[in-house]
Amino acid sequence: MKENRLKSWGFEEFPTEDPRIINYIGLESPENKMTSYEIFPGVFVLYISLKKKYNAHNSSTEGNRGYRIGYCYEGNHFTYINNSKVLITTNEIFVGRSIPNSKFSSTTSHRTTAFNIVIADKILDKNSPYFPYIGEFIYKFKNVKDMGCAIKNEDLVKLANELIQALKERDMLFIKLKSLELIYRIGKVGINPSKTNYFTPGGDKLMEEVEKYMKENLDKNLNLDHLAKKFKISKSTLNTKFTRSFQYTPMKYIQRLKLIYSEDLLINTDKSILEISNDLNFQNPSNFNRAFKDFTGLSPSQYRKQNEPE
Repeated sequence: MKENRLKSWGFEEFPTEDPRIINYIGLESPENKMTSYEIFPGVFVLYISLKKKYNAHNSSTEGNRGYRIGYCYEGNHFTYINNSKVLITTNEIFVGRSIPNSKFSSTTSHRTTAFNIVIADKILDKNSPYFPYIGEFIYKFKNVKDMGCAIKNEDLVKLANELIQALKERDMLFIKLKSLELIYRIGKVGINPSKTNYFTPGGDKLMEEVEKYMKENLDKNLNLDHLAKKFKISKSTLNTKFTRSFQYTPMKYIQRLKLIYSEDLLINTDKSILEISNDLNFQNPSNFNRAFKDFTGLSPSQYRKQNEPE
């Protein structure tokens, strides 16, 4: 009987002649595909190429635990790590714990291209020639909590894009080189010590209500004063609790939600960039253009053109 470790994640497993490589095809949407590469013992790269929106509930597998490096070249991915909701997005590198279960995972668009690198530190060969390149990463991130953190660094994003290209080409040697370089460079950059304290055990129901309210009012000019007053909480407590639950400050998170929604509007409506900017309550089109390019790496017009139907 064929093993299917990712069934609860919505994928069927197809082993290849190379035991280091496994292909996965979406159960509901066969256009959604993934490929897992074991590039070294204990180091795995999962290439994700989704053509349809994806969501899965209560997913779990006997996968490897350790560290996770996540990146979206196209699209955005929400997932839960224990009770914390994490956004993996473009132009940022996510680093956190690898936990092979999630109560909910979803993408925000019909096209998502991404990767996850999993470093299973318990089964790494510390005597291997590649270990020194990974050792500093493990040392720097040994105290990172489950929720992890987002690192915004142009050089790292450039490297991540090069790894995406290697994955598209299915070039195993290129994948190994770029993965190892990315792990090493992230280890050199390290992490702000304050970010290792983001995760708190157990979900915060009030913060979940705050997020729900944000999603329902993206067309409003929400600010910290308004949110603190509505939810009867001090601004400093709101900032701290929300960041621990959702990785970003409330204001930064609202902006990301607006930009994710604007991606959908650019692809699926004929609204002008000015209309979208006004609908989402940006101060002016210039602010919207600047924020959108910082978030996706493309201007709104470039993004719309790149995502035109083929």
